[in-house]
Parts: sequence; structure tokens; C-alpha cells
Amino acid sequence: MASKKALTLVTSKALDENLARKFEEARNRGIKVEDFVKDFLGNFLSEDTRRAYMGDLDAFFNFLRSGGENLTHPKDLHAYHFQLYRDHLVSQGKASATINRRLVAVRSFIKWALSAKLVDHNPLDVVKLPKVQTESPTQAFDDEEVVRMIDAPKADTLKGELHRVALALLFHLGLRRSELTQLKCRDFYKERGHIVVRIHGKGDKVRLVPVAPVVIQALTRYHSFLGSEGVVLDGDDYVLQTDPIKRRGQRMDGSSVYRLVDKYARELGINKKVSPHSCRATVISHLLDTQSTPIRDVAIFAGHANVTTTERYDKRRKNLDKSAAYDVDFDSIKKAQ
Repeated sequence: MASKKALTLVTSKALDENLARKFEEARNRGIKVEDFVKDFLGNFLSEDTRRAYMGDLDAFFNFLRSGGENLTHPKDLHAYHFQLYRDHLVSQGKASATINRRLVAVRSFIKWALSAKLVDHNPLDVVKLPKVQTESPTQAFDDEEVVRMIDAPKADTLKGELHRVALALLFHLGLRRSELTQLKCRDFYKERGHIVVRIHGKGDKVRLVPVAPVVIQALTRYHSFLGSEGVVLDGDDYVLQTDPIKRRGQRMDGSSVYRLVDKYARELGINKKVSPHSCRATVISHLLDTQSTPIRDVAIFAGHANVTTTERYDKRRKNLDKSAAYDVDFDSIKKAQ
């Protein structure tokens, strides 16, 4: 009986020592600012969001290191670090939207540190961010170019069918690159008589968008081609994969999407700087300018949290023929009297 009790005490002691070691390790964490960054990134569910924030924070801390500043704790960050980084980005000629995105990542990190009681105030609140330009600098395609782009990939080849699907989804659904590459087969389903797609957007927000017949046709051709090669994609499979026949499961990345848009634009002699975002800008501008779709409906379709973002794509504001100035007519009141 005594030996059993002694064994219990020894076991308990071993467990206590193991727990003490874990507590010690936890206390010693955070000796580098990167350790805190990892904790901060752990709050995000989306892998693409984590990757984006990681890139922006890396750029910031690399900038500080280039000037001999090696931070080990969030409390070591001061307003002048933030201000000098802002001025550095401005001097590089970065777009205001890009500068703001990078600075917001740093601000979000410090706000997290504040809520985690790692700092007692936010030193970055006193630094102003550049005003974001209201016009979208992205070059869009015209309607004829869209038709040529979608028809450009060769049919009846794996790469051709894959690229046709990618371009159809970009041009008809106005997807961001990250939204496109995250699409899985189970994201397409029937809802109240419509074929819809569940899109995982920014900030882990999800929106449902009806799928146009032309997109369904491209998807059907793509799946039929894979079926002829003995490949049937499951619900958890990514729609766009680098090579679903030889390397099933490896999703197409954002860089590949950028290259395919650039490739077909160059082959078609489209002499302007375009990107996957050009496809998205084309859809939004088309709805606002040609179809005159209400801006709030377009914002919902595009996954914009604020219609101000959607307004950047509205070219009608530049159309002098349709200016509201021509609608000002006080004389009509006199005539009516």
C-alpha cells in the first residue's frame, strides 16, 4: 500500500516537473519580435491572410534592420519607426493603396499587442497614413478583348481547359486571385434553383454568387476532359490545380494565375499592363458603366465592405456628356408656373 502511494507521489512529481518546464518555456517565449508576430498571425484562419500579413510585417522589420534597429519586443516600436517607414515607401513611389496596406498590417500587429497587454499604448496612432487615391489605377480590358481572352486557350488540352476555366471565373465572377485559387469543387452547388458558388473573400467573409451559364459550360468541359483521363475531382479538391492528372491536390497559386493572364494578353497583342485584378476591374466597371447596375448591388457582388471602394471603378464620373450639371434647370420651374 505504501509503495503504491510512493509511486503515485513520484508520478505526480514527474508530471509537475514536466508542467513546470512547459511554463518556463512559455515564459521564455517572445525573445524575438518574430515570435510575437507568429502569435499575432495565429489569430487568422485564412492561410492567404496570414501569408499577406507576414509579407508586409517582414518588409517592415527588414526595413528597420537595414538601419540597425533590431526589435525584440512590441514595446520597442516607436512612432518614428512607423513614420520613417511610411516616408520610405512614399519615396519609392509606391501607390497610396499599397503603402496603406503595408502600414495597416503594422498597425494591426500593435493593436493586437495592446489588447494582449504587451504594450500600454499605441505609439502609431499619432502617425497619419497617406490618403488613398479614389481612382483605380488598374488597366481594364474592353469587351472585345474579354471575348478574345476567354477564347484564347487551346481547347481539348489539360492546360487549355484549365486556363479557360480560370479566365471564365475571373471575367464573369470578378474574383480576386486568392478567391480564385481557394475555390473547391464543393463550393459550387444548387441554391433555390440557382447554381451558386461560395466565395471566401477578404477578412474570412463568405458570399454566394450565382454562376453564369458560360462559366458552368467551361467547368463542365474541364471536368469532362479530366474524366476522359480517368480523373474525377472530389468535393474537397481544389478546382484549379497545377496538374490534377499527375500531381492531384496541388492547387494553382497566385503567381501562376498572374502569368496566365499576362501570357494570353501578350499573345493577343493587348499592349497594356494587365493582371488578374484587371479582370476583376473589368467586371466591376462593366456592371457600373455598361449595365448601369446599382452600385450597392455591384459592391455585394464584388465583396466590397464599403461602396467607396466600388466607386473607384465607376468610369461614369468622368463622362462629361452625362454630367449632372446638365440636369440643373431652375428655369423649368418658372416655365411650369
